[in-house]
Amino acid sequence: MDVGCGVAMAVDRQGSLWGNQRLRMGVFALCNVGFLVLALPAVLEPMTFWTGIVLGDYAYPTHELHHIVMASVFGVLLLGVIAQAMRPSQRVGALHSSVLLWLSLTLVFAGTGDFSSMHLVLLGLLLGAVVSHPAGATQIPQTTNLERSMLVVGVLTALGGIALAGTELATHVSVADEHAGFGHYQFMAVTGLGIAALSLYGCLRGIGWRFAVYGSAALLAVFGLTSILYPGAEQGSSLGVGLGGAAVLWAIVFVSVSERTAPGGSP
Repeated sequence: MDVGCGVAMAVDRQGSLWGNQRLRMGVFALCNVGFLVLALPAVLEPMTFWTGIVLGDYAYPTHELHHIVMASVFGVLLLGVIAQAMRPSQRVGALHSSVLLWLSLTLVFAGTGDFSSMHLVLLGLLLGAVVSHPAGATQIPQTTNLERSMLVVGVLTALGGIALAGTELATHVSVADEHAGFGHYQFMAVTGLGIAALSLYGCLRGIGWRFAVYGSAALLAVFGLTSILYPGAEQGSSLGVGLGGAAVLWAIVFVSVSERTAPGGSP
């Protein structure tokens, strides 16, 4: 009789656990899908600008740099959500990268007086995906994986991103041109904060850390390359050919150091 009760209780516990897992996966999927559905309308416009520049039907001269960088930021953000949805337990860093990018956007726009409740709705969906993530508590990176040379390069990258964000915010509040009117300097500040956040997060080498490192390096490289292609002051934020080239080289250095110092078997 006691054995039978024990078996029944074990079955009940397993059923309850299975039900909770199903519930968590349902919430996880709902948060991911909800974010993509709500975010796509806002993302499609800058992505259309990017394709317009490439295909030759672009109608906003002097805005190429800002539109390419904006499209790249949204591209990395969406890719993070989509990539981790396929193999979530191995791509935690992809989702966390999206959270950091959207948090950067929310902070910049809230701090400059252009806050929208939709910012919080989308941030809430991303955080909901984190809370219900199949990886559970293993999402939290451990400081035991820190490596000195990568940390130095990551911190320097972050400082550069913060400097970019500060410069762009200062320009936004002090210059009354078309770029400011369209919020381009704000988006460039988001790019700077995003580069900083992803580079520091990548240094922690949590599960799926490479997405953050490559995402940060990609945004830095895109900014550098567009500065080379569009060096004129009319672009608003161009670094010019020299500094643009330096930004691209630094992005390569960051990735190279991260791979050279990568622990064996890291995802």
